Amino acid sequence: MKLGNLIIAGITTGAIYAMFAVCVSVWYRVSNILNLAVGDFAMVGALGVDNLHRVKGLPLPVAIITTIAVVAVFAYVYDQVVLRLAQDGKRPIEGIVVTFFFTFALSFFIDGVAKSLFGTDVHAAPTLWNGAHLTVGSLNFERSGILVLACAVIIGGAFWVYIRFTLGGKALEASGENSIGARIVGIDTRQYRRLIFIATAVIAAVFGIVESPLTGFTYLSGATISLTGFLAAAYGGFRKPGRALLAGLFIGVLEALLGGYVSAQYGDTVLYAILATLILAWPRGLGFESAVTG
Repeated sequence: MKLGNLIIAGITTGAIYAMFAVCVSVWYRVSNILNLAVGDFAMVGALGVDNLHRVKGLPLPVAIITTIAVVAVFAYVYDQVVLRLAQDGKRPIEGIVVTFFFTFALSFFIDGVAKSLFGTDVHAAPTLWNGAHLTVGSLNFERSGILVLACAVIIGGAFWVYIRFTLGGKALEASGENSIGARIVGIDTRQYRRLIFIATAVIAAVFGIVESPLTGFTYLSGATISLTGFLAAAYGGFRKPGRALLAGLFIGVLEALLGGYVSAQYGDTVLYAILATLILAWPRGLGFESAVTG
């Protein structure tokens, strides 16, 4: 059943886009900065694990832990050195367009370093669940795809529970709604901004590791992922993770159907043309709501 298998493939791809869109949305809620480097952290996860395991000979669990630790430390240092000075210095920088370039520049930096370290070849982390496809009737399920969906459900669910039901989640929302008011009542808004930036970087790296056996990664793959996650987040106004998640799933399914029924070669071109048309037809989906006031 071609349609069923295309939808399954689309949901798998859409789950990846959805999680990157959620990462963009959640961090924007806290910082009022669009993270255009989230896809590059995924690329580092995939290429880093592949290099450490296949080239350096480290055991796979050690390669995964090392790569994730490097991503977390780098995200922490970047927040402390660049983002902290930009937002918390004596002359904080404001404006969605200006702050946009901080993560845009970070994306270029990561791409350049990755090219020098890993070259231009296609890389993929080893699959974490080996074996043949699982078949249910006429439907085929790739094991790596099931892992992607499982990670999306677990991480997405954890995000939702944390934001909706925990004290830390309430503090995070308060930091995004009114940073000055949050600081007055004793909430360390800088800490929550740093926490979410590091968390989204680590989540992106994990998804890069899990996804790469399906698609393969080059040093330029992060830009495409970031763009799609950015578009999905845009339809939620950048502050609605739930809408961003649904938009990511929609884009993934649409991409799979276009590739299966229209053209595998021109599927991406048609996809982005449709998305551009939707943006023109529904401009409110791109409404920038301020995440930090005062």
